[in-house]
Amino acid sequence: MALSTVYGPVPSWRLGRSLGIDPLISPKTCTFDCIYCQLGRTINKISNPERLKATVDVDKVTKDLEAALHSIALQTIDYVTFSGTGEPTLNLQLGEMIVRVKELIGKLPVAVLTNASLVSRKDVRANLAEADLIVAKLDAPNQMLFETINRPAGGLNLGQVVEGLKALRREAHSKLVLQVMFLESNAGVKYNTQVNCVEALIELVDAVKPDEVEVNTPTRPPSEPYVQAVPSEKIEEIASRFERMLGDIKVISRARPTFLKQVKKKSEALEAEILDLITRRPCTLEDMIKVTGANEGEIDICLHKLIERGSVGSIQFYGKTYYKLL
Repeated sequence: MALSTVYGPVPSWRLGRSLGIDPLISPKTCTFDCIYCQLGRTINKISNPERLKATVDVDKVTKDLEAALHSIALQTIDYVTFSGTGEPTLNLQLGEMIVRVKELIGKLPVAVLTNASLVSRKDVRANLAEADLIVAKLDAPNQMLFETINRPAGGLNLGQVVEGLKALRREAHSKLVLQVMFLESNAGVKYNTQVNCVEALIELVDAVKPDEVEVNTPTRPPSEPYVQAVPSEKIEEIASRFERMLGDIKVISRARPTFLKQVKKKSEALEAEILDLITRRPCTLEDMIKVTGANEGEIDICLHKLIERGSVGSIQFYGKTYYKLL
């Protein structure tokens, strides 16, 4: 049985609660083999979509999403995001997939996470332009570091990436976010965190003129064991430098994780909704899922907190568990 192309929802520090769609087929296929990638080493490193041997088609994505939406309430999702086992723009049906997905999800926004390696291609830019949000990677200020950090497939160069991003910014009405991954090594190598590298990266970002820039560092095990995350105080220092030099471009920093605040706010809102519901009458877990639109895991977490506080109790009636206000 073929695996579903839809996964999650998963928590994202950038996008909140994200329902993922993977337009590629495992194993990892990418134009890069980044030393910090959480997916591990690239198995199939290719330089263009024409070298993609196997792919997912639009009908497969549509059927998988239709099936997933039977058990997932759209109001509990912040984004539907194209990402997964490699570089999503390698699939040249990406634009058509986004159009089809939007027919199923209504006004819910669609994001694409891309390494920006192929944005010099007009067809790739046209596909990305169908998304509401494009999160693109830009980690290196020069070709040498580009090859060291991102380890691109042959024929790809940083100049093409930057010019492609400028063209994407001109052509697409999508919100464009550039993510810069800062990293160091356990051998003392700074990679892109030195002041001259940071300032050169800021100049490249300023040339692209995105809506936002994300200052990030690895938070999951990287593909290469020598890679280390940058301490949060250093990330905050880098983010502050970005803010000073970029002016009106919004800067988001891993040292200021807004998603955690969003999760707390959503959890508090759901707790209030549950309390309001059981004030009127005792309810089962199934009742709460139907009324709130939250999933079972979210309800369970909130109920556990409310029971621990002594706000909510449970009773059994005809083999069912009902929750009531204490």
